[in-house]
Amino acid sequence: MNMEKFVFLDRDGVVIEDAELLCKKEQVKLIPRADEAIRMLNKEEYRVIFITNQPVIARGLCTLPELEEIHQHIRNLFAKMNAYIDAIYFCPHHPNPKRGLIGKNGLDLNYVMECECRKPKPGMIIRAKKDLKILDLSGCYMIGDSISDIKAGRDAGCKTILVDSKNDEFSDAVPDFRAKDLYDAVRDIILREGSNETVY
Repeated sequence: MNMEKFVFLDRDGVVIEDAELLCKKEQVKLIPRADEAIRMLNKEEYRVIFITNQPVIARGLCTLPELEEIHQHIRNLFAKMNAYIDAIYFCPHHPNPKRGLIGKNGLDLNYVMECECRKPKPGMIIRAKKDLKILDLSGCYMIGDSISDIKAGRDAGCKTILVDSKNDEFSDAVPDFRAKDLYDAVRDIILREGSNETVY
């Protein structure tokens, strides 16, 4: 039986600073204590998976190779601090990009569409479940800073944690827990689920 533990993380606003339509690696700034949070997850043998909407592809602001370079840059930044990301899932689609937020080369029509992976749909988590052979998502956590993250996590069957949000209107996507930031969310997970180590 697969007893591995998984935590799904939104990228922007949870792990890195939220820069609108980030499309260059130079824009990447890690959120304070995110490295500590991921190190704690690594130490407790949780697998760390990014689940992120990246409509910069559909908008023509960024190519797939450029996005891969950004993600490798993020992984490298964390690896230098002995914090490791196991996998990154992203949705490149957008059903209806706004005209003022389109790149100089125009829309990439290959990705302008309704899809099953763009949050708040749970498609990326479901794909990760299949790829990583996760037997039971109910033991996994989705940590995000928006209602779309919480809805995707709940619809996939995960426990959900909302971080750093002033929004209290959640309708059918009420988070299971709330935390100030990723570090506090991870600390709470480890305290809640049990650890052989002292958690500060």
